[in-house]
Amino acid sequence: MDKFLNKYWKIILTAIMGVGIYIFFAFYYFGHLYYQEQLQLFIFDFDYWKERIAVPGGFADYIAEFLVQFYYYASTGALIISLLLISIQLIFWRIMRKENLLDTYYPVSFIPAFALVFYYCDEHALLSFTIALLIVLCATLKYTKFNKDWKKIIYLFFMLPFLYGLAGPVHFVFLGWLVLHELFKLFDRKKVGKALIVLFLAILYGIACPLFSSYFIQYPLYRLFGGINYYRFPSSISFVEIVIILSLILLPFILRILPNSEKKRRITIVVQLTFLILIGWSSFHFACDMNKEEAMRYDYWVKKSMWNKIISAAEKKTPDSPFTVTCLNLALAKTGQLGDRMFEFYQNGTEGLLPEFQRDFISPLPTGEAFYQLGMINTAQRFAFEAMEAIPNFRKSSRCYKRLAETNIINGQYKVASKYLQALSKTLFYRSWAKDAMTYLYNENKINSHPEWGRLRQLRYTDDFLFSDKEIEVMLGLLVEHNYKNKMAFEYMLAYVLEKKDIPTFMKYYPLGKKLGYDHIPRSYQEALVYVWTQSHPSFQGMPWSISPQIMEAIADFARIYTQQPNSESMLKAKYGGTYWYYYLFRNN
Repeated sequence: MDKFLNKYWKIILTAIMGVGIYIFFAFYYFGHLYYQEQLQLFIFDFDYWKERIAVPGGFADYIAEFLVQFYYYASTGALIISLLLISIQLIFWRIMRKENLLDTYYPVSFIPAFALVFYYCDEHALLSFTIALLIVLCATLKYTKFNKDWKKIIYLFFMLPFLYGLAGPVHFVFLGWLVLHELFKLFDRKKVGKALIVLFLAILYGIACPLFSSYFIQYPLYRLFGGINYYRFPSSISFVEIVIILSLILLPFILRILPNSEKKRRITIVVQLTFLILIGWSSFHFACDMNKEEAMRYDYWVKKSMWNKIISAAEKKTPDSPFTVTCLNLALAKTGQLGDRMFEFYQNGTEGLLPEFQRDFISPLPTGEAFYQLGMINTAQRFAFEAMEAIPNFRKSSRCYKRLAETNIINGQYKVASKYLQALSKTLFYRSWAKDAMTYLYNENKINSHPEWGRLRQLRYTDDFLFSDKEIEVMLGLLVEHNYKNKMAFEYMLAYVLEKKDIPTFMKYYPLGKKLGYDHIPRSYQEALVYVWTQSHPSFQGMPWSISPQIMEAIADFARIYTQQPNSESMLKAKYGGTYWYYYLFRNN
């Protein structure tokens, strides 16, 4: 066994790292992969290719977007990240070996890969940074193959601007390693003067690349030096990027000045592995934002109409943010459970039903989905368009393009719908859907018979009016008035006024439900009705609604605890926290 481990321990460590990264992204952090995929629109088109490669680092960005489209399946996305980081680690180790380092320091080669995992816990970190690093490391490794100085000079002269064009300012990794590598060699030969000249000229040449490009590309200098497409927010340069770049440049030379012998080999390896485990665990602990991950999962399930998946997740851990509560309430409505179960879960007022529009690129999407399913097609279209236009790096969104195509088909705006469908037809994973959708253009009968588009055509408004997020219940009422089969609009309308604690308006709207064919009064409506009754009647005699005996017994017990117990809130929360009565009396919205 010892012989086997001595021979294959490096391969085993790399395999463990790769499997660990795959498991992390495929099963633990997969919401972030779906999030990345929907915020781009990779098109197989020559004009799209020209647009991407026209900036420094554009080639790396193009390759990254090509790969990110495969995040459509989380398992594929996790595999891509795992293979890329394994490649970074293995190439970096080969570069480290060129500094005559022994296998004892093999675990150190994992540090950049670990840092990249930390980096990709940030949902705004783009894959183009890793692709750029991989290109530069391959060029650096190639440099180590040259033995003649004149070959190195020629290679440097042509490769440095070429790398800047392909990968962007991470060309400084190549430059930094090269300078330090040559400096160590020259100092060993006591050629200090020559070393300083080499250092000075190489640095000037590296800086000249972004400076020269500024004459042809209209980007501010800080972006030409910091990277155009490494991070989603153009004005930001992630601190982790700087750490990774410095580690790739400095680590081989830091290790070079350490003792380089086989003595205490196992102890040295164990110490390095222990350090990596501690750093890795603490990094992931602080880098992983599981609240965002939860929100991204809910958003993905909304996108895929996986309503039961949302409810199942909420039953295990109730969502508590406006974003996730919006997704849950939509899922309850789509499965016919909103009236019965909404107060079983945390509710944060009307912001958990139809939140006010936020000028960002994520929160409008589930809200827009709710408007879409309700039949408020124009509002859903506005939310999708505004969300896409708010994407910081000005990319288009495959998800938003699809929704914009749908809303324009429903509204009969076929030329506009065709524009979105033409773009989607040049993608990999949306091509077949777009091709099928094109067959509906200008075909009224086919659209009307579509199970979703035909239904929404019947539910949507036919009269124009100004949208107001201050009068949501009125607009929901207009939907119900327009089509009394719109059960979801009715339930959203009642849920909205209940969450506002507007009991008089609830009592005004409630009778409209008689036309919707309910086989029972939903639980939350029963709880509101019986509460109203008990405020003016000493008993349940003569109550005009079919209230279940269990609810009548429960409100009597609730009233007894509320009036007789000094610590009633905690007792009622434990026993009746999932009722409308508890929400009405104790939830401050």
